[in-house]
Amino acid sequence: MFPSSTQKFSWIFSDEEELSKLREKANKAFTLAHAVKVQNLPEADSSDFFLNANEERSLVKFYEMRMREFCRRFSPQMPKPVVGTAFHYLKRFYLNNSVMDYHPKDMLITCVYLACKVEEFNVSMKQFVANVKGDLAR
Repeated sequence: MFPSSTQKFSWIFSDEEELSKLREKANKAFTLAHAVKVQNLPEADSSDFFLNANEERSLVKFYEMRMREFCRRFSPQMPKPVVGTAFHYLKRFYLNNSVMDYHPKDMLITCVYLACKVEEFNVSMKQFVANVKGDLAR
């Protein structure tokens, strides 16, 4: 049943090259959608205004490290399955979306909160917001 499932089709990738192609496709889609604005500027080159796929990947890696720190500092202590799910959501989101469209800092918080709910780590909104505010002060 699994070999013919949509889960296998949508969530299992053959190799790293396939993932790179998806990231490049998301980057190109954003660039093409917003290139009209750049063309109206004198002497504008789109590479001066937009990140390329490798730069986007580096930015996502940076925010993955920030997520690790946020989860490590979270009070009460966050279980490892919640952290793993949050990482999975963040990485998965940026396969089909650009960091130029959705800021990684916003998505980091969203992915952690969603992971808490999915993995049944019962934390109230008040506790979660207190952790976010506490993390921003550091």
